[in-house]
Amino acid sequence: MQSGLRVAVDLDGTVADLSKAMHAIATRRMVKEAEAAGEDAPDPQERPKLRDLSLSPRQLDALWSAVLKIKNFWTTLDEMESGAVARLAALAAERRWDVLFITTRPMAAGDTTQVQSQAWLEAHGFPRPSVYVVKGSRGRIADALQLDAVIDDRPENCFDVAVESSARAFLVWPGTHDDLPPGAMRHGVKVVPSITAALDALVELDRARSGGMGRSIRRLFGRG
Repeated sequence: MQSGLRVAVDLDGTVADLSKAMHAIATRRMVKEAEAAGEDAPDPQERPKLRDLSLSPRQLDALWSAVLKIKNFWTTLDEMESGAVARLAALAAERRWDVLFITTRPMAAGDTTQVQSQAWLEAHGFPRPSVYVVKGSRGRIADALQLDAVIDDRPENCFDVAVESSARAFLVWPGTHDDLPPGAMRHGVKVVPSITAALDALVELDRARSGGMGRSIRRLFGRG
């Protein structure tokens, strides 16, 4: 039986909502500071993003210092899209994919980053996850591990994958294409609006690969 895809999936900003958690912690700190100074607290937001707070580099450093003191912080995050991790697990089992989760997360208090990340993935429906805490180019990692696809939310990581490996790079970008960095559509990077769309594209890639349909692959990446 033919083996399935070999896929790497980034964690923060791709399947795990780090920005929302950081925003909540930063807001609580700002509320306490505002109360102490007798000022109005910031208004809550429906879909908060850390960048909405426009923190200075000094404030951001202080926030990270506080966050990394929280025991097992990496187990506390919400999913970017509810059920996405469980769906990925189901697809991997059904289609015989090898899935590796990659991250550059710094060490927080408690268990190691790898163990915290594994616990989070298991809690959201992915049994026995493989997690690799990485440094350096995602493209070199993709090349060394002979990956077929990488899903990430950072354009620079996807560029590295597209240029330095034969893996297909899927960029999860919820905003408009007008917000993309210049040249984001080059080198065969596939831009998708969500992790759900990325998984749909992975299924199409797998079907094309399994059926030997090169034209479908070229169409998927805008080359045909």
